[in-house]
Amino acid sequence: MAELQDPSITVEGVEFSWDFERGLMLCWGQPVVLMWTETTMAGFMNGLQRILGTERFNLALEGSGRESTEGEWRDIIQRMPTVEEGLSFVGRAMRTVGLGEYELVELDREAKRARYRVKQSWEGIYQRALGVDWGTWSIAGKLAGYTERIFGVPCQIVQTSFTARGDAYDEFEVTPTEQTYAARLAAIVDTESATREDLRNALARVRDEVRERQRVETRLREEITERQRVEDELRAKLELIERQEQAISELSTPILQVWPGIVALPIVGPVDGERVARMTENLLARISQTHARYVILDLTGADALDESAAANLLRIVSAARLLGAGCLLSGISPRMSATLVAINAPLAGVSAFGTLEAALQSAIRNLG
Repeated sequence: MAELQDPSITVEGVEFSWDFERGLMLCWGQPVVLMWTETTMAGFMNGLQRILGTERFNLALEGSGRESTEGEWRDIIQRMPTVEEGLSFVGRAMRTVGLGEYELVELDREAKRARYRVKQSWEGIYQRALGVDWGTWSIAGKLAGYTERIFGVPCQIVQTSFTARGDAYDEFEVTPTEQTYAARLAAIVDTESATREDLRNALARVRDEVRERQRVETRLREEITERQRVEDELRAKLELIERQEQAISELSTPILQVWPGIVALPIVGPVDGERVARMTENLLARISQTHARYVILDLTGADALDESAAANLLRIVSAARLLGAGCLLSGISPRMSATLVAINAPLAGVSAFGTLEAALQSAIRNLG
């Protein structure tokens, strides 16, 4: 049986992966769990509500939502050009993992008022399945936490629309308040409707989850830093290779200005298609730069020409002529001459010389 490969996928900027060896599903490198919202999640939340009571249940969820904003604010929202763009990205990312899509509808910094809209919230879905309406306090706590960081003051959040009641979306208004979340928590602990031990246990579980998430976030940031270091090293190596390739290319096709208006291209080794394309490109650029009127192709060090190599050589000649530069050939051996004659090479107007010196003297005379 073939070994399973650990797959990964990125959806709207959110990275999902699976580590089969450890039995984990990961989102941005953090372990996550998939649950059926209308059954498994609904049963889980229903059990918590029965133990804590609705008021304490909602307060605990709001607290977990508020505490969950620290990493998102630091690692995502603050790194965006604006807070609005950061909230928009997080809102889209949340829908990708099934929590619902957050939208900032209004943000008035002067009046310190914000309004959010959430479509298909996970809390609204499971509460509809249970036939209850407790409010979407985990989401409310998260939105209140974002807004407190924007305004720099404690804020209260009021839900004005409820998908659990059949509305098209959940909507929230956030405004400043003198009563902090900590004060509200202390007040409920002091009432007869709650025992300190019950609430302590519930909040302890929430804090344990938050601490675990923070540990995972820390590990993820370290992995991202290491990955960035490796990518930077690879990028530097690729740039070095590209510079070396460019240097080798220039050394393999040296183009020399041997006289004002005259350039020479010594051809050494094979005259294959790839080298000819590179030589032609460099030669045409040099002709344009120097306004050369004559080009000397010196074949003294070239390999013996076959029909293919001879045809490649003629392409260089034709390209130079198109820029108005006359071509002279030097260093042609008897064998090369026989090959050019055999293929009936169109060399009309191309002078041939036994040595580079003779070709240069001829070009200088032609310059007048």
